[in-house]
Amino acid sequence: MNRNEKQENLDSWDGFLGSNFLQAKDLKGTNQIFVCVGVEYDAENGRPMILLESNEMTYKFSLNVTNCNFLKDTGLRSPKEVIGRKIVFRKSMAYSPTAKKDVETLRIQSIE
Repeated sequence: MNRNEKQENLDSWDGFLGSNFLQAKDLKGTNQIFVCVGVEYDAENGRPMILLESNEMTYKFSLNVTNCNFLKDTGLRSPKEVIGRKIVFRKSMAYSPTAKKDVETLRIQSIE
């Protein structure tokens, strides 16, 4: 389902309330599976953003260079080829120039 369809769906509050970006605190365990249901261009950050579903929740995840390289190294030729794939994330620490300290972040651990 693309972004416009979700916004026009009045059977749910999804897409209308707050931010639904996937964060490290959203992981419920080490092997939680997310399914990519779409890809958009994240104009604010200038990179691909994947739309994920897990346990009846929908999330957005903006792909940084590390995660883009991981996906490319698995043989996927474009961001659109992530659609329909199952993704597992792991928590990691990375330096945030904005916060000026190490912060918890997400790295793609595996994709099938």
